[in-house]
Amino acid sequence: MPPSPPPLPIDAVLPEVLAALRTHGAVVLEAPPGTGKTTRVPIAIAREVAGQVWVLEPRRVAARAAAQRVSEELGEPVGRTVGYAMRLDRKESPDTRVLYVTEALLTRRLDEFSGIDAVILDEFHERSIHTDVALAWCKALRKRRPALKLVVMSATLDGEAIARFLGCPRVRAEGTLFPVTHTYFDRKDDRPVEVRVSAAVRVVEGDVLAFLPGIGEIERCAALLADLDVYPLHGELDGPTQDRALRAPKRGPDAPKRVVLATNVAETSVTVEGIRTVVDCGLVRQPAYDAWSGLATLDLVPIARDSATQRAGRAGRLGPGHCFHLYSRADLDSRPPQTPPEIRRIDLAATVLALGGQELEWFEAPPAGPWKAAVALLTRIGGISGGERTEIGEAMARLPLPPRLARVFIEAAALGVGREGAGLVTLFGRKLAGDLVHRALDGEGDARERRRLEGMSSDRGGRRPADPERALRRALLAGFPDRVARREGGRVRFADGGSAECEAGRDGYVLVTEVDRVGTRVRARNMTTMEEDWLLEGAVVRATMRWVGERVEVKEELVFGELVLDASPGLGDPEAVASLLFEHARPTMHKLVPDWERGVALLQRVAFLRRRGVAMPELDLELAARAACAGCRSFGDLDGASLIEAVGRVLGDRTLVDRLAPETVRLPGRPRATVAYDADEPYVESRMQDFFGLADGPRIAGDYALVLHLLAPNKRPVQVTRDLAGFWQRHYPGIRKELMRRYPRHGWPEDPRTAPPPQR
Repeated sequence: MPPSPPPLPIDAVLPEVLAALRTHGAVVLEAPPGTGKTTRVPIAIAREVAGQVWVLEPRRVAARAAAQRVSEELGEPVGRTVGYAMRLDRKESPDTRVLYVTEALLTRRLDEFSGIDAVILDEFHERSIHTDVALAWCKALRKRRPALKLVVMSATLDGEAIARFLGCPRVRAEGTLFPVTHTYFDRKDDRPVEVRVSAAVRVVEGDVLAFLPGIGEIERCAALLADLDVYPLHGELDGPTQDRALRAPKRGPDAPKRVVLATNVAETSVTVEGIRTVVDCGLVRQPAYDAWSGLATLDLVPIARDSATQRAGRAGRLGPGHCFHLYSRADLDSRPPQTPPEIRRIDLAATVLALGGQELEWFEAPPAGPWKAAVALLTRIGGISGGERTEIGEAMARLPLPPRLARVFIEAAALGVGREGAGLVTLFGRKLAGDLVHRALDGEGDARERRRLEGMSSDRGGRRPADPERALRRALLAGFPDRVARREGGRVRFADGGSAECEAGRDGYVLVTEVDRVGTRVRARNMTTMEEDWLLEGAVVRATMRWVGERVEVKEELVFGELVLDASPGLGDPEAVASLLFEHARPTMHKLVPDWERGVALLQRVAFLRRRGVAMPELDLELAARAACAGCRSFGDLDGASLIEAVGRVLGDRTLVDRLAPETVRLPGRPRATVAYDADEPYVESRMQDFFGLADGPRIAGDYALVLHLLAPNKRPVQVTRDLAGFWQRHYPGIRKELMRRYPRHGWPEDPRTAPPPQR
């Protein structure tokens, strides 16, 4: 039976944590480094639930180390009660109750939560995209499975906001860190970081934990300290090598100084035994995104203040310690308090693909612009459609690759070159020059990763193409359609706009997968040849119009993005052609269209009926004039256009207009007198004698009396009235005398209501 594990500060609050889970189903735990939260909380929860407990760790080193430590406390091998699972490495069994998993693996296994009764998000303050996704996913899942327990743990995060988000209690554990003194370096030092760290390591006393940005710096620093007992510690090392760095070896008094050279994997979750001195370079390689390759990158940036606190705290685990900061205190104070969450600074395509259309409530919502860009990219490469994963998208989500490279690999397998495709995708991100297709065909690439991907290829034993190189080039197009360019001498013009320098070569279409940037200059590093026929599948017809002389000219172009594959004269979109013609013809259309005036009159008749409450389409002159340009391309064509017909097409049936608002009315002395509708009140203008024989004036639209303009023989108005009967009775007798005096040759009967009109 294993001895009882030593007490840790976290033990004091475990009852409170478990009580919160029983009552609320979730809890936020704030505990400083070294309190034991990563090892003691999961096993305590496992004793409370029937299913598995999954613990999300930000790094593989932490997942392995935690599983190892808990298993030792249980007196068991790793993989029995407690195990771990990560890419390319896992130790678990049917009896495993607690499983430490890496963040990326958890995101890919979101659909496998059926056998899990508790999820623990460790080191949440680091705010990786996988942690944010897991939190949002678990909150949504708890609505369907209220019994699912959720614990959010952090060493430095103020848990109040996350507790409000989850609607759960917050528990705080006190740490036992010993005091740490600090030394800051104020003088400027332009030497490489590995040189500065190695120099600091030699002057400090005791065993040292030194933080460097990345693997390259660690390897170079180790070479400078070859006479010391140096242990590298980073996520790419195998398990035994990581264990040697974490454990303090038994050494004699004359043994050389022990130096652990670590990336930020040693900031949290793991304990490096025997360390009381820390050297902090103040830099980190932070996950970012290369939009060209579609791969995650590691940008060298200064650490935030919370990371500096974490690194210094490593010196105070065993007793009073010391931290040497290779930067000034003023520099530290000017840095942001916390590292920006990954959700604000990385590509979101993998996240969109992993969620497969799921709508989540986020602790911090992803930025709208990058999210839309990720959706657009996945739609373009066939991973999603209408926000949902396609069949190809499902296959992409199962692959341990960024979305672009997953799409390339799937296409390569479909074309019968899956093995070469596996090699090709492992070459990305290695800053290689030249044509990656040639390198893949030559067998280059990460051998271990290549073999693993080959096992996932669907073309094993299938028919291979006659030209594997050509198939491999075409596969690249599936994942990088927006990186197609046309090479013209020493430059390339990209399908999505922009250009870059390149090696001079034969003009033609290429695909650029990676570029180098120096200031504002961009140079294509990796290019491979594309065939125009491949681009035709994704090409669209784009019509461009211009006004030449007195006509519209149309050029139809077959384009792939902004690249023109072919061009020829075309007809264009009839509506767009008519619209451009109208804009140029507008000032003179009344001269160009033969029936313009009658068409305008028809519009006025429709407007009158609308004012009378008759249901009519809303028409104006501009709308009708545009419609009259339909089918025309030039001023000359408008000679055959008709404004009346254009209005008629909108009306559909003119019968009602002609009946209620006629173009003419019949007078006793004039068979067709035109009705004018250009005023607020329609009117008829004619000689007074034309109205002889009428007791009252003509009416339209049922009972609407027209305004009558009664003219003298000289065509000047004598009277304007709507009441013809009243005019005959009250005003005509007096006016008749004057008319007889001025126009004695014309007849002016005493009773015009019964007199026939004179002959014209």
